[in-house]
Amino acid sequence: MDWKKVWRSIVVAACVVMLAGAPLPQIDSVTAHYAKIAKHVLESGEWITLRHPNRPGWIQDKPPLTIWLLAFSIRLLGGSDVALRLWHLLMTLALVIVTYLIARLALDEEASLLAALLVVTFAAVFYLSGMPQQDVPLALFLALAFYAYLIYRRDGRIRHAVLSACWLALAVLSKGLIAPAVFGPVVGAELLLARRRGEPGCWRWGHAAVAGVVFLAVALPWFVVGALRQGMPFVETFTTGDNGLARFLRPFLGERVGPRLPHGFSPLAYLALLMIGMLPWTGLLPGAATVAAHSLGRGPAPLRLCGLWGGFVFLMFALSSGDRVLRYLLPAFPALAVLGGQSLASMVDEPRRLRATAVMSGALGIPLWAGLIWITGLENVPLLKAYLRLAAPSLATMALALVAFGAITFRGHSREAVAMLAIGAVLSYAAAYGAMATGYRRLWPWPEVAGAVNRLSREGDRVLVMGSAGAEVDFAAYGITIPVLPARSDHEFLVAWQSGPLFGLLSPDAYARLGTQVDGTVLVRMPTGWVLITNRYCCR
Repeated sequence: MDWKKVWRSIVVAACVVMLAGAPLPQIDSVTAHYAKIAKHVLESGEWITLRHPNRPGWIQDKPPLTIWLLAFSIRLLGGSDVALRLWHLLMTLALVIVTYLIARLALDEEASLLAALLVVTFAAVFYLSGMPQQDVPLALFLALAFYAYLIYRRDGRIRHAVLSACWLALAVLSKGLIAPAVFGPVVGAELLLARRRGEPGCWRWGHAAVAGVVFLAVALPWFVVGALRQGMPFVETFTTGDNGLARFLRPFLGERVGPRLPHGFSPLAYLALLMIGMLPWTGLLPGAATVAAHSLGRGPAPLRLCGLWGGFVFLMFALSSGDRVLRYLLPAFPALAVLGGQSLASMVDEPRRLRATAVMSGALGIPLWAGLIWITGLENVPLLKAYLRLAAPSLATMALALVAFGAITFRGHSREAVAMLAIGAVLSYAAAYGAMATGYRRLWPWPEVAGAVNRLSREGDRVLVMGSAGAEVDFAAYGITIPVLPARSDHEFLVAWQSGPLFGLLSPDAYARLGTQVDGTVLVRMPTGWVLITNRYCCR
C-alpha cells in the first residue's frame, strides 16, 4: 500500500470537513464582539481607530488585522456565518501547509505528511479553526516567519530575511507584542546553539538590519497613529496593560476560565491543556519531547528550532499567573506536530514502540476528551445536559477510535492503527459539526431574537440584558441594530422598564425574579430559559 497517498487523503478529508464547518452558527461570543466592531468599521468608514458602537470610550485591546479581515469578508459575503468564518478556516488550512513545509526542511516526505496529519487533527487546531479571532492568524504568521528564517539560514538570501520580518509584522498586527516576544528569544537561542556547535548557516547583520527596518515599517504605523489619537490609555493597553505584560501577571477572564487549580499550579494546568489540545495524539507527547531534546543536542536546525519554539511558548504561559486558556498555546502546536511527526514516523516502522503511545493515548485521551465539557466551567445543569447530548456522538466516535487504535497497534499493524485513529478523529469532528448544525440554533436562536427586535424597534430604543450577561450581550448585539447593553442590577432594569419603550433579554434567574414585576409581551422563549420581552404597546 502506498501510505503516502493514504496520509495525503486523510489530510485532504480533514481539510474538507473543516471547510464544511463554515456555515455553522457561531459558538464563541468573542467572535460576535469582533464582528460587531467590523460592522461598525464598514458603517463608519473609520479603519484606523476601532470602536464598538455600544461601548463609548472603549479602547481597542487587540491590533486591527483580524478586524480588517472580518470587515472585508462581511463586505464581500454579507454578515452570514460563512463570512465570519471562511477567511479564518483558510488561514487554518494554510497553517497545515506551512507545518508540512517546515517539516520537509528536516524530515522525509512520510514524516512530513504525518506532521501535517497531526496538526490538522489536533483537537485545539480543529476546535479553534471555527472561532474567528486572533489566535490562528498569530500561529500562522509566526510559523511563516520561522519558515522564512530557516530558509534564510540555509540560503542566505536577503529576500527571505525580509519575508520573515514581514510575516512577523503581520503577527504583531494580529495579536501584539506576543509575536516578537516568542520569535526573538527562539531565534536568538537557535543562533547561539548553532554558533556554539560551529554549524554552517548564513547570518549577516546587514540583512538583519534591513529586515528590522521592514518589520518596523509594516508593524509600527498603526500603533503610532493609535497612540497619537488615543494617548496613554492606548499605549498602556499594548505595553503594560490588557494586551501586554499584565496579561501574564493576572487573570482577566474571570475564575471560570481554565482548569480550577490553586495559585502556583499553572504549569500543571497548562500541561493538562496541552494534552487536551493534542487529542487524540496525547500519547505522542513524550516522543515529541524526546525528539526536541535530541534536536537540542545534535539534531538538524529545523527540529532544533521547533523544539525551542514549542517549549518556549509552553513555558511562557505555564510560568505566568494569568488566565489558563487553551487557545494561548495554539502557536506551539505546529512545532509539536513537526516533532510528533518525526516521532510517529520512527514508531510506525517499529510497532512495539507504538504500543506505549497507544496505551497513553487511550488511558488519557478518553477522560481528557470527556473533560472538555468540564473545563468550560458550566454551572447551568440543564444547559450542560443539552450540550452533552450535542457532544455525545463526537465523544463516542473519538473513544471508539482510541480503542481501535490500541487494539490494532497491539496486533502489530502500526500504520493501519495510525490511519484508523486519524480517520476516527476526522469522523468525530464531523459528528460534532453535524450536531451543531442541527441542535445549536434550537438552543440559542439568536437570529430569531435579532429579527424580533429589529422588526419592532424604533429609533432611540435599546435592549437591556439582565442576568449572566457577557456572552449573551455580544451574541445579541451582533444581529440587533439598536444598542444592546448589560443591566448592572435589578433596580437599573426596572427603572428603565418604567421609563419608556424597552426590550429586555432576561436570563432564567432574572426572569424568575423580575417576571412578576414587569408587564410586557414575551417575544421569544429560548430552550435555554432566556426570554426576550418588551413593553412596547405595539406588541400587545
